[in-house]
Order: sequence, then structure tokens, then C-alpha cells
Amino acid sequence: MEKFFAYQKDSRVPCKYGRKCFQTNKEHTDKYKHPPTKDDIEEDNKKTTRKRDSKGKVKSSNKTDGESSNSNHMNNPDEESFNSGEINDMEVPERPEQTISTSSSEPNSIPSTSNQQNSTEYTVPSMRHHSQQQQQLLFTNSTLEDCSIDDGIVPSTPTLFTPRRLDGETVSSPHVPSSNQIQRFTFVGESQPSQIPDLNDREQPDPPVQNVTDSDYLKTKISELFLVEEMPKEFYDLWSFCKRQSPSHPEDALLSVGLKLVGPYDVLAGHMNGFNANDVEKTVLHWRYYYDPPEFQTILASTGSEFHIGYFRDVPLGSPVFVVSNDSSENCVIKKLGKSLFKALRKHLHSMDSKEANTLQKKLLAYEIRKVTEVLEGRKCHPVTKTFHKAGIVVPYDSRTDIGYRPLSESEYCLQQILKSYLEASESKKMEAMDKLQPIINYANIASDECDFGTAFELGIDFFCNGNPDLHRICRQLLVTAYNLLRRPQFATIIKAHLNNRRKGPNMSIL
Repeated sequence: MEKFFAYQKDSRVPCKYGRKCFQTNKEHTDKYKHPPTKDDIEEDNKKTTRKRDSKGKVKSSNKTDGESSNSNHMNNPDEESFNSGEINDMEVPERPEQTISTSSSEPNSIPSTSNQQNSTEYTVPSMRHHSQQQQQLLFTNSTLEDCSIDDGIVPSTPTLFTPRRLDGETVSSPHVPSSNQIQRFTFVGESQPSQIPDLNDREQPDPPVQNVTDSDYLKTKISELFLVEEMPKEFYDLWSFCKRQSPSHPEDALLSVGLKLVGPYDVLAGHMNGFNANDVEKTVLHWRYYYDPPEFQTILASTGSEFHIGYFRDVPLGSPVFVVSNDSSENCVIKKLGKSLFKALRKHLHSMDSKEANTLQKKLLAYEIRKVTEVLEGRKCHPVTKTFHKAGIVVPYDSRTDIGYRPLSESEYCLQQILKSYLEASESKKMEAMDKLQPIINYANIASDECDFGTAFELGIDFFCNGNPDLHRICRQLLVTAYNLLRRPQFATIIKAHLNNRRKGPNMSIL
């Protein structure tokens, strides 16, 4: 029993896997203690037996190989359980202290042989009483976390103990719960009754999940619905200005000058709460006019015409490069208004030359001086060509190797004339006009195969700006291929949705 005594006196933490533990690294053995194995128990039982002397007192002596132990098993039933090998991993038997109690009051009286078994009792010393309190292992949060550092692998073999909760319910899995689901368990033997739960062992509620702020939610919502990067700071500055002018409906604060905050501003106003990322094919068309390419995002719309102001991006996951405007009732030309939304809006109000416009212009200037601190950075590289909408396109281009873009096989003027003749041609003569367009299309496809992606991009934008519905199929093929090769799949999604539902008119809202 010496190994059991050494195990009890060991100050290390008992290993939660008991004899089933297979870890032998020094860090684990230095931190956790393990109960003796069954072989150790059988070896100790062969060395030690209990016998009685001539006075009836119990004494220990070494067994001989040929000596039988049946009489000892009859007198010491606890020892039989040791030899049978049915010992729990979590419980370690203690050394019994033997005292002899008799019915006689005389201390020196010798009990009779017939009453010897009933009169003899094995009591537990104070150390045994203390170890019984430690047999029910309470795994607190700190204990489980410490064990999870070294014992990251749970053995697949079943343990000799059935884990139970303090309320008596059996735990279905022997695995240790995760740190965010840790509860206090009492592990007891199957033959032992569950203990009364302690008041301090009540189940603790999970910590509340930290909610994101409204601004973070709205920014994410805009990115999901419109497939663009986060809006610039001045975008939210204009919303704050309009909230001062019209706290209940900031989107209508500019109605006096014939303008309305639209597009992503409808997300801030709460008008698009019913849409989610699955409705992208609809939301990307929200206030998208007939000649708006995927790079154009409308944020201000006229209430009486098709004039609108928005941001222009060269890449979907990049910041806008400048503020632009367009009137789709006139043409496809995109006009640059500068790098500041406030300055562009004040410039537009100045051109109106009305009392309301002048008053609002002064308020915008005062607010801009006090609050607006950031403007757009602009383009970091020059466009490779202007295209029909005059805003230009930007693609990766290596001037040393001349890879990334090559001009079209026809000039801009000749291409416009061919497209015009195709639009005005009768059904019988459309094939002749298409015969002139087909070599230009083939040349752009060959350029894409040779890594000059900007060529097909330019031709697709020119077809889009031409506005002929008969060219939508070719336009879709050119632009979707170019956007995917340029790693701008968001723009590919936008152009496909737009060409499938291309509308004309002043009201481009989907609400």
C-alpha cells in the first residue's frame, strides 16, 4: 500500500484521466499525479497480509508463495475488492486502521473466537476522513482550463467513472466542456449516491453578446447591398448636416433646391431594412440610371429630371476617386465635380442662382469649415483611355512590357460611326453593320487572351454607353470577362443585373 500512501500525500493535482492517461511528458507528470496501476495493487497484496497473533490482535506479515489467503479474505472484505481489480480510477483506497471493540467493558479482556469477526471494526484515521472529502473532484473553471493546456486529447476508451452533474443527471459525454460552457461537476462512482448540490454551484448564465454599434451595422449593410467598399467620411458628414436641417427626415432636407438623398442614404434612413445580401441583384439597381456604369454610384438625385450626383470608383473595394454627375436624358457623359462632396454640391447650388440655393450654400460652407476634415484622395494613376463616358478607365498596365492594355483596332470616331449605322440600320442591313463590328470584337477578345484586359474593358464600356439593347449580349460578355480578369467581380455582378433590367426615367428607386 506504500504507493497509495505516496499518492495521497502527493500535493500535485490528480489527473482527470486517472490510469487511462497516456501522456508521459515531463510537463504533465510534474503538474499532475496518477493513481497506482492494478499491477502495483496486486504486487502490494502479495507482500502484505493481515494475521492475528495469539492474543487476537491484528498484525502484518509477509506471505509465502504457497500460503493461502482465503481466511484473510473472509476477515477483511475490503481487501477482496482490491484483489478483484474493480477499483475506480478516481478513488484510491486508504490504509485501514484496525481497532478491536468488544462487548466487555474491561480493556484487557480477550474476545472469543466466535465473536471475533463481528467485534472487530476497521476505522478510518483523520487522513482517511480528509481524503474522502477529496474523492469527489469538483472541476471548477480554473481547474478545467489548467487541464486543457496539457491534456488536449481526450482518450477514446471509456473511463471507469460515469460523470454526473450536481443535480444527479448523467453527462452523456466524458469530454471536458469548452471554456465558455464550463459548469461545475461532481464525479462520483456509479455505486455512490449523488451529493446534495451546493448553493454556490448554481449554473451561471452565459455572458451577454456584445452588440455592434449602429454605425458599424449601417456601414456593413451598405457594403452588402451595393457591393462597394465603405463610404467615405464626407458621405456621413452630409447626412449629419441634413439631420440638423430636418431631424425627422434627413433624406428630404434638400427638397427646397430640388434634390433628394438617395441610394445608400436610404439605408441610413431605414428604408431598406427589408433587404439583405440575397437581394443584391435588386439593390445594386437602386437609383442606377440608364447610362450609369458599375463604377458610378448615385447618392443625390434631382426630383424633376434625370440629373444625379454620385461617387465614381475605379475598383469596387476601393475608395471613390472623385464626385461626378450625369443627366441620362441627355447623354452618357460623366462630368467630374471634384474631390469633395460639399464643394461639388455648393458648386451645383451656385449654378441654380436662387434664394433657397444661396441660403443653403452658406449653411453648407459654414458646416464644412467646422466639421468636414477629409476629402477624396483622387486617382493614383492615369486612365489608359477615356471611353465614351469621358471619365476614363484604369487598369493595371506595365509600360516596360506594354502589357495590360492595347488600343482598339478602330479609333473612337470610327467606332461611333459604326455603332450609329448599326443602330439606324433596318433589319435587312444590320448584318452588314455587324460584319464591321465583328473584327473589332475579335481583336478585343484576342487582347484579353494576351493579358491586355483593358481592351475588352474599353470596348464593353463603349457598347454600354451606346445604349443599343441589341448589343447588350455582346456588352455583357465583354464586360463580365474583363471585370473577372481584372479581379473586380462585384462590378461583373452589377453589370449583369443592370443589363437584365435596364430602365429609363427620373425615378430609379426600387422601393
